[in-house]
This record gives sequence, structure tokens and C-alpha cells, in this order.
Amino acid sequence: MDWFEAISENYMDTGGRPLAILEKVRRHYPIALHGTSLSIGSVDPLSPDYLLRLKNLIQRIDPFIVSDHLCWSSVGGDALHDLLPLPFTEEAIAHVTSRVRQVQDFIGRPMLLENVSTYVTYRHSTIPEWEFLREVARRSGCGILLDLNNLYVNSFNHGFDPMDYLRQIPGKLVGQFHLAGHTDMGKFLFDTHSAHVIDPVWELYREALKRWGPISTLIEWDEAIPSFEVLAEEARKARTIYRKCKPGGVTNSATLSQPGTSSNASSHAISLSNAQLWMKSRIQPWEKKSTDSVASESILNPQAGDPGEERMTVYASGYLARIRETLLEVYEAVRKILGPERFDELATDYAHRFPSRNYNLNYAGRHFEEFLRFIPGGINLDFLPDLAKFEWAVWEAFHAFDEKPLDLSETAGFAEEDWENIRFEFQPSVRLVISEWPVLDLWLERKRPEDGVSEKNRAARSQRVLIGRKEDQVRTELLDENQHRLLEGLLAGKTLGEVSEELADRLREDEMPPVSEWFSRWVREGLIRGLKLPQNTL
Repeated sequence: MDWFEAISENYMDTGGRPLAILEKVRRHYPIALHGTSLSIGSVDPLSPDYLLRLKNLIQRIDPFIVSDHLCWSSVGGDALHDLLPLPFTEEAIAHVTSRVRQVQDFIGRPMLLENVSTYVTYRHSTIPEWEFLREVARRSGCGILLDLNNLYVNSFNHGFDPMDYLRQIPGKLVGQFHLAGHTDMGKFLFDTHSAHVIDPVWELYREALKRWGPISTLIEWDEAIPSFEVLAEEARKARTIYRKCKPGGVTNSATLSQPGTSSNASSHAISLSNAQLWMKSRIQPWEKKSTDSVASESILNPQAGDPGEERMTVYASGYLARIRETLLEVYEAVRKILGPERFDELATDYAHRFPSRNYNLNYAGRHFEEFLRFIPGGINLDFLPDLAKFEWAVWEAFHAFDEKPLDLSETAGFAEEDWENIRFEFQPSVRLVISEWPVLDLWLERKRPEDGVSEKNRAARSQRVLIGRKEDQVRTELLDENQHRLLEGLLAGKTLGEVSEELADRLREDEMPPVSEWFSRWVREGLIRGLKLPQNTL
């Protein structure tokens, strides 16, 4: 392999194992960062938090390419977690151009924008897709990440010649190619990245290289991922074509009209904001529809002889599937206990009740414990909300941005009388969970081959659990009541003297626990990152 691409959002919000692996790969290979949630076309303001985290990742990884998609993925404060199409209008060009300039100024470098696969087109679009892509790049100063699979998918879905598209893109704007596989759904092609690149897409690749010369190329395959040998063979095929093709210096032809663009688009004009709110109301139909007065036939073109709104089910079902998938990743033990069918039912209900509001899909499950506590009619498993709380704490620990752990040799300068005034700084991954149920044992059962819950864990049995991380591995430790009280006080900001005095008030002198032993173990585990005195910090 010559280089790798990483999805930016998978590494912006984690300080754990994913980031450690990315940094290890970066020591040996160039990295491109490819985003999915910038939502450059949304009418919502750009997220300052997103931009700051992206900039921090860029500074950490030093990628040779930074890219995202020419689309939108959030509106009205809700994250829809999809690459949603824009209308091809002058209003949209001006809006996106301004935002691209803002992003590039903030991150201090130019970016690439990718053409996306789409399953609907807007009746009020006034220009072809290729002209829209070209003008955004030309006016904003960004480059183009030309996804040749997406180009082919759209040519089938919307009825244009993919070679015509290529003729309209100036090669000097193209900074990267994507190649991928898709799924034939009969009336439309679905961009799944789950199969081999097909021959017509390879032909587009040959033509693009012939026209513009060598351009960095990536094979995308992120569903139903095969063995690395299969991926490597696909990359070798691309490399062979890359090396054989000699640029021919073909000139671009005049702009062509795009089938599917309404000839009377101006009579169907609708603002960018209303178009996005309308689409959101179809992706989340359970939400209050603020755009019901807008008829769907005035928004979307027909698709393969069917009303355009019917194709919106692709986006609506995609949203629910992504919420279910992210819940499954976090709540593995809950799903094992409930079974796949019941878990999927609850995940769908959860998606209705708790719309995702964070660009990072992984945060979509943060209210699952709350949801499980208030399910109408209950679920006859009283321990399940506590188990969900525990699994969320494990997930947070896995991704926390831990810092360099405390080295005990650094405490050599502390006088004996200083220790009672010390406050401890714990790693961000450290969590305390207390439950009336054996949540740690229930969580460990997720690896058992048997379904359901073992008999011994059905009965109430309180557990206090310390969750933390040593390097990139999440660690758990059962605590007794005294350990829990001590840690609870220290995490709340009390001094060592204060928590020790509270323990002494509860216990006889001969019952005092081995506090120094506990600290030594927690320091060895890397759970403590610093000590603070009123006028001194380590």
C-alpha cells in the first residue's frame, strides 16, 4: 500500500485505541483525512466544536489531503447521519462557497469536496450536477475529490452519460479519485462500498487518467469487508491501470444539459432552508412536520417512473439502520439479553424518542439508559437500565483522552504533612458505577454462547465498579464500600485528608483499610495523572 485514508470523525473524538492505531499507521504511511459530518451544505451554522476537533486532528496527523462531501447531513439542530443531496442552484453554490472559505481559513489549508451518490433530484435545480461541483470548487478555492463510483451510480439513477460528466470537470481541480463497489437495487443503484469495483467504473477511471494524468486513487470498501488479500488485489488492479494510462491532454467540451433537471425549475423555486427541512421531515416522519404545506411533487423529480418521495425511504431507512448499528456497538450485553429482534424494536423506538443531535453517530446512544427506565409497560428486566449505564461508561472510558500518568518519583519533594492537603487528578477515562445489580457480571456474560441471563445474575446483588483504561485497554475493578467512598470523594475534589477523616469517622482504628496499597495499585494502573497542593501541582 502507498497510503491510507481515515474517516475523520472516527478519530476526532477518541483518545483511545483507534487514535493510537491511526498514529501508528501514520508513522509508516501518508494519511488522508476524509470527513462525513462537516455538513458543508446545511443551513445550520457550522459547528465550532466540530471544526476545532478537526483542526486538532489535522495538526496531530498532518494528512496530505483533507476532504469531505458536497452535501448536508444536519438541519434544525438534528443530525441525520447521511450524505444528503443539495439542489443545484445559484443559492446553494453561494451558500456552500462561503462556508468552504470559512472552513479553509480555520484549518489553514485547502480541502477537497466529494461528489455524492444520490437517489432523488430536486425539481428546482437549474444547473447540471457537474457544473454545480465545478463552480463550488472554482469559486471557493477548494479541490474536487471525484468519486467515480458515485458518478456512475448517479448516471444510472438520474439518466445521464457518465462520460459527459467527466468532460465538464477541469482536471486541475481534481485532487483525488475514489473507486468503490455498489449494490444493484433494480430501479436504482445503491452506494454501499460492499463489493468489487465494476467494469464500467474501471472504464471511467481509465478515461479520467487519460484526460488528466496520474491522480491519487483510493479503493473504498467499508461494508462486508473481505480479507486484506482481496483488498490488496483490488488496489493492485487500480495501480496497474494507473501506471499503464498515459494522459492524452483531452480538452473539455461545452456544458451539457442534464436529464432530470426541470426545464421550468424557476416555477418550482423553494429556498434551501425549506428544502432541507422538508427532507428532514421525510427522514424523521415521526417528528412534527413544519413543511407539510409543501407538496412533494413540487420538491422532487420522479425517479424511474415513481414519485420522487417514494425514493426518500432510502434515506429514512438508512437513518434508522445507523442508529441501530451504533446502539449495537455500545450495548452489546443489553442486546444479548434482549435478543436481536426485541433489541431492534427498542432501537427503532429509541430513534423516534431521542433524535440524534451530535455530528458523531457514536453519541446517538447516550440516552439509552434513560430510555430503558421509562419504556411504557416496562421490559420485566429491572437491571437493564443499570447495565446500559455501565456499558455507556465503558464506551466513554474507551474513547477518553487520557494524559500521561503520574510517576510516583515526582512526589519525592512532598513533605509528610502535605499529603492531607493533596487533591488527586484522575484520568478522564476513570468512572465509578454503583448498582443494586451485578452489572459487571452481567456485562461479562455478553461473551457467553448461551442466550439470556444466567440464574445467579438474575437476583439483586449490589456491585461497585471502577472503570478506567491502561494504555488502550479498558480495565474494570470491583470495589468494596470503603474503596468506593474514598474514590467518590477524591473524584468530587476532596483532599486526601478529608476523605481519610470521613473513613475514620465510620470505622474503628483496627478496621482502617490499606489506603496506601490502593493508591499504589491505581498509580500502577495509570488511573491517576496528577496531584495538586494549594500552591503546587504535579
